[in-house]
Amino acid sequence: MTAPVSHTPAARRSWGRIALVAALALSLLLNAVAVGAWLRLREARADLLGPEAAAARLPDDLRQDLRTALRAEARSIRPLLRDVVQARAAVVAAANARPYVRADADAAMVSFRTSLDALLTEVQRVFLDQLDARAASEK
Repeated sequence: MTAPVSHTPAARRSWGRIALVAALALSLLLNAVAVGAWLRLREARADLLGPEAAAARLPDDLRQDLRTALRAEARSIRPLLRDVVQARAAVVAAANARPYVRADADAAMVSFRTSLDALLTEVQRVFLDQLDARAASEK
């Protein structure tokens, strides 16, 4: 007697499934890399800022209120921020200039600090106004 012959079609590869499994594996790999980077950043931040950094963090609700207030003051803050960016670009240009001239780099850095101080003064005003409003609403 002869053995029955199997007439099943040859196994076909499902490229859609293979692509889906490959995409899942890639996604898991990228998530692992992102989590690792996040953990390293947290560790580096703790090393740089010390254990007091967590205690110096504002409560989340206040941080949200401050972000909202800063967005509301974008008209006054945005030009100051642009000035800081331009002043920083001038510092980079002076540092990369050939021939390098220390006085030019120093002047660019003074200009950068001046523009940064103006920005911080405005941000501080918004911050204090928000704290005043919050304190008045809690009375």
